[in-house]
Amino acid sequence: MKRYFITAAVAAMFMAAACNQTPSKQSAEGTENTTLADTAALAKATDPDKNNVSEVLTSYIALKNDLVKSDGAASKKSAAKLQQELIEVKGCSEAATLAGEIAATDKVDEQRKAFLTLSKDVITLAKGIKTGKPSFVAFCPMANEGKGGYWLSEAKEIKNPYYGDAMLECGEVKEELQ
Repeated sequence: MKRYFITAAVAAMFMAAACNQTPSKQSAEGTENTTLADTAALAKATDPDKNNVSEVLTSYIALKNDLVKSDGAASKKSAAKLQQELIEVKGCSEAATLAGEIAATDKVDEQRKAFLTLSKDVITLAKGIKTGKPSFVAFCPMANEGKGGYWLSEAKEIKNPYYGDAMLECGEVKEELQ
C-alpha cells in the first residue's frame, strides 16, 4: 500500500511540473503574451493521458527531426501542429506558447533557442505519462552556449537538433523512457 501511495505521489508531481515552464518572450510593451494561454484556458483541455501525450510526442519528434535537418519551413509547420496538440493538454499552455514561437519564424537559430525550453517541458511530460513507446533523453553539452541542452529522441542514435549537420552526432543518451 505504501509503495502504491509513493508511486501515485511521484506521478502527481511529474504531472504538476509537466508543461509549466514560463515563456521567455515578451511583447514590445514589456507585458507577457497571454493570448495563447487564454486560448488554451478556453479550449476543452484534458488531463494528460497516454493518448494525448503520445500525440504530443509524435509531433515533438517530427519537430526535432526538422531541426536536425535545419529546415526552418518544415520546423514551422511541425511546431504549429505541436502547438495545437499542447493546447488540448491541461497544464501545457506555456509549452504551447513556446511551440507557437517556433511556428512564428523560419529562422532555425530562433527556433532552436525556443526548442531548448520546450524540450524541458516535453521531457517532463513524457516522464510523467508512460506511452508504451520507448524514447530517449539525449544531451548535448555544447548546446545553449555551452550550458547544454536536452531533447527527446525516438532512437538511441544521436541526431542533434541544436546543430544539425554542423555537429550532428554531438551528444549522448542520458536516459531511456518506456
